[in-house]
Amino acid sequence: MAEDQGVNGDLWNDQANNLITKFNWESIGDSNIDLPNDNGSVSGVDRLYKYIDSLKTNTLEGVIVEAKRYKTDSFTSGSLQSWIVTLDKKLNNLKNSSELQEKFPDFSNMPLRTGIIMIWFHNVHDYYLYKSTFKKYALNVKLNRKNLSSNKIYVFENDGILKLASLYISIKELNDKINNRLRFYYPSVDLNPAKRSEVLNINYMISKFILADFIDNDGVENKVVFYFGGLNIESFQRLKHALISYSYIDNDKPLIIYTYMRDDEEFRKVKIEVIKLFKEHIELREMELLINLPTFMRS
Repeated sequence: MAEDQGVNGDLWNDQANNLITKFNWESIGDSNIDLPNDNGSVSGVDRLYKYIDSLKTNTLEGVIVEAKRYKTDSFTSGSLQSWIVTLDKKLNNLKNSSELQEKFPDFSNMPLRTGIIMIWFHNVHDYYLYKSTFKKYALNVKLNRKNLSSNKIYVFENDGILKLASLYISIKELNDKINNRLRFYYPSVDLNPAKRSEVLNINYMISKFILADFIDNDGVENKVVFYFGGLNIESFQRLKHALISYSYIDNDKPLIIYTYMRDDEEFRKVKIEVIKLFKEHIELREMELLINLPTFMRS
């Protein structure tokens, strides 16, 4: 029924918000709002956010998030392309809107150039057979790059959403033990100094690994890596090379690596070699592997 679709869509909007705000993004205004464009019309958006991006200059970034709740057999190859094109138009129509800046003054000095589409396939058991088809759809999206050159649009479906949820669960469990001392570490980029922040930026959300650290009760700095890559020895060699390039491995500081992937039989064979690779100066922990929305999102 259409009424059920509307209610369930609003519910998913709220559930997605429960996840995004856990990484210290701030929701602006209400959900499902009409915003004034720069041409006198309006754009309907599911949510509007801002966050401090510490990767380079601690600048505020504005983000439009569109929440889509679908069954796999209702999704078509043209849906994703249509959503991306529409979201790109919304960004272009809103970024220079004086009415929007009057309504939300932060946007007077804050770029609006990022969009996120969060698609939740609620028939989760069918999704695992379907996700290869979805990835083909994503690869076949055809866009006019001239029109998209100044905007960045990211798509998260079940896999990406659950990875972020699992990341938050691990962070919360760790923070509960260390009195909320964990900070994400943003390496030095383009001559900008390294920074630490409680905010997870969009680049880290899609990264194969996320750097963080905390000071323990003995005053010792602990390095933390949340790692979403493969569990073979070659993947860990690449990870170590990346950490060295960021000067992130220190023989005098404990290193904790949280792994996300599951390959128990193969990882058992190489786990000792992984420990040797990091010169036994490492603690390996696992993140939760979720198949459905966790309680903190559903509440």
